[in-house]
Amino acid sequence: MKIKFAWLLCLTFLLSSAFAATPVTPTITGPKVNVTMRDNGYTLGDTIAMQAEFNLAKGLVFDPNSVPLKGPVNNWLDLRDVTMIESKNSDDSSHIRIDFTWQIFGTVEHAQVIKIPAIALQTLAPATGNTKPLTIIIPAQGFHLSPVLPPSITEKKHRPHAPPLRFDTRTPLTIGLLCLGLSLLCGALWLWLMDKIVWWPRNPGPITQLNRQFNKTGVLNKTDIAQQTNFSPAHLRAIHKALAESAGQSLYPNTLDHLFENAPYLAQEKPAITQFFNATWQQFFTNNHQAIQVKDTLAWVKRAAIAERLFRASQAKVKNKRTVLNKTIVNKTVVNKAAKA
Repeated sequence: MKIKFAWLLCLTFLLSSAFAATPVTPTITGPKVNVTMRDNGYTLGDTIAMQAEFNLAKGLVFDPNSVPLKGPVNNWLDLRDVTMIESKNSDDSSHIRIDFTWQIFGTVEHAQVIKIPAIALQTLAPATGNTKPLTIIIPAQGFHLSPVLPPSITEKKHRPHAPPLRFDTRTPLTIGLLCLGLSLLCGALWLWLMDKIVWWPRNPGPITQLNRQFNKTGVLNKTDIAQQTNFSPAHLRAIHKALAESAGQSLYPNTLDHLFENAPYLAQEKPAITQFFNATWQQFFTNNHQAIQVKDTLAWVKRAAIAERLFRASQAKVKNKRTVLNKTIVNKTVVNKAAKA
């Protein structure tokens, strides 16, 4: 018994001396990594922005080749982009920031937490010494992934195909009709400005205005014309007023010829106008009332209105030609004077 106890003491002494001779090497731990990432609200096709930051003590150099390359990570995750930024702190330590952009290519049946795999980085090994490179671990990051489709589809019958969209025909038709109306309005305005509308002259003369007044007011109906009744005094004075305006002066039986001199277009209606003027003059200033043929009077008024319009149109054309001719003469005179000078 004593012998066994002695051997046990010797063995204990030898083991304690052996452990005391072996040097203990201190273990170097990696720096703390701060990760910033939104961990919810993701579904199929979304991108995840993750930022990792850590500091390296003075004398340690980060190995940029340890940063993972862009590309597929597994069957449901890709690394779309990665950027590293290195800066110096005030104590000569290094600050490393790495920005990752992940994209999800998978989905789940129910919302659950999925983890981005851990990433191992390292520093460069020193040129001298047996110190090994320092390993830096970015821990796995979990995030909540939502499903795209419901877990089970209960509808088994096919829905009917939606009918094709109908072309909007009302709006183009409305725009077309509006453009057509504006075009017709502009055309009518151009015809009126050019005095091309027979029944609507731009600058009507007194006879034309008289004829328009008779046609517009309808003071004489077909029954009166058929019975050849007399004009009212107001109608007779209106005709006399139109004749006086055409002559440019007051008319009397002895000055009636001035009408045909100042308005030569009324020469063809001279017999009818003379008979009408004398008959109405007798009716106004004597007791001799003569019948005024309404039908014949309206006829020569209408013919005189047409003749007046044609005469005015021809005079306007002559006036325009004279204006152009005068401008041409003036221009030639100016050019000749400039050439002589």
